Amino acid sequence: YRFIRPWIGDGLLTSKGSKWFRNRRLLTPAFHYKVLKPYSEIFNKNSLVMVDKFKKVCGQSVEVHTHVGLMTLDTMLQCAMSTNTNCQHVTDHPYLMAVKEVGDLLMERSRQPFHFFDWMYNLSANGIRNKVVVKVLHDHTEKVNKEQDFEVNQILPVFNVIYTQYTCHSLGSYNYSLLAHNHTFVQIIAERKEVLAKAVNDEEKDSEMEGFQTIKGKVLDFLDILLQSKVYGKGLTDIEIRDEVDTFLFEGHDTTSSGIAWALYHLAKYPEFQTKCRDELTEVLGDRKYVEWNDLPKLEYLTKFIKESLRLKPPVYIMGRQLEEPLKITEKSSGRVSTIPVGTNVSTSIFMLHRHENFWDNPTVFDPERFTKENIAKRPAFAYVPFSAGSRNCIGQNFAMNEMKICLAQVIRNLRLYIDGDSPVPKMLPRIILQSESGIFIRLE
Repeated sequence: YRFIRPWIGDGLLTSKGSKWFRNRRLLTPAFHYKVLKPYSEIFNKNSLVMVDKFKKVCGQSVEVHTHVGLMTLDTMLQCAMSTNTNCQHVTDHPYLMAVKEVGDLLMERSRQPFHFFDWMYNLSANGIRNKVVVKVLHDHTEKVNKEQDFEVNQILPVFNVIYTQYTCHSLGSYNYSLLAHNHTFVQIIAERKEVLAKAVNDEEKDSEMEGFQTIKGKVLDFLDILLQSKVYGKGLTDIEIRDEVDTFLFEGHDTTSSGIAWALYHLAKYPEFQTKCRDELTEVLGDRKYVEWNDLPKLEYLTKFIKESLRLKPPVYIMGRQLEEPLKITEKSSGRVSTIPVGTNVSTSIFMLHRHENFWDNPTVFDPERFTKENIAKRPAFAYVPFSAGSRNCIGQNFAMNEMKICLAQVIRNLRLYIDGDSPVPKMLPRIILQSESGIFIRLE
């Protein structure tokens, strides 16, 4: 996790100790169901934009991961900062290219022990490239174009991106300049604070969300929550807010896009399960255009399908922990007790855990019925951990599952998915998240 700090700073993913406990408590309201509920409209709208793009290429082999990545980026920016980028209509988006580049650089660094030393890595060619790419990612968060004529409920940042020549190795020949009034992230925070101070709630205060002011006509977004969350009267600093926004964009965009893309592949590969999902959606939704919040718990088979897809292709395929106290391990065969000392970095392969024969019958077989209530009860709680587990589990797992359900529901309702025999079979490629080496190609009708 230390290697990714230059990008996401000391946010919830990388912080520890008292700071992590405090920030976890401050961020928890951002994932309250009353905050998540209005996001369902955003999920629906952006998913349908992607569906419309797919309809234009029906009958062709389509690399879906790129399209899904743009959709989840659009969604994350709207939910994080109420920013409407329309980036689904952009090809070779610089943020996506930079995310891929930083992932490649991180994996390359992890294979070279001498580059574990920051000073040595920073002097290397890859270290210099990493600084450039991280700057692209930070600029995308910090620099925004603001509407010149705005009302209180229209003060939100909007990205207008134009592309100019740029040289950054595999990042590609693209750079972007931002039009009109460029403001740093700190300035955005100051302006949003001022707006929130003047805002009046549209409705009566909700006892469960008491203390959070809303801007008239706007969904309460991640930035609003961060600006207003307090523990013992003290909130987050501007730098902490930026770190958490960068962390939110990273964790919510790249991981979710991987999960959705692999699920689309599994839908195409297993038409019988695709049909069952479609039948359930027809029964639950009827002719309604949108998947509503109250529909989500009723989509039981789709949920089982998603969970099985995440079992075989977990976007986060490995997790690491640093021991804060000695860990004793007893070998089953010999009974010998070994002690792992404090400070040791311990990694757990989620990928291997999800395929372990002790917990899963025929572990390589795709079977959504593994996730019936009866079958779940037969397994240890920690046999399935696509969102990690314990106190440091993924704070946004409900957000991610809701987005996946709505996105897949809209694709299944509007299109039929098939494996394209002329395209390469996806070969898993472990980077920061689980990707495909040659892309994920399917045919849509």
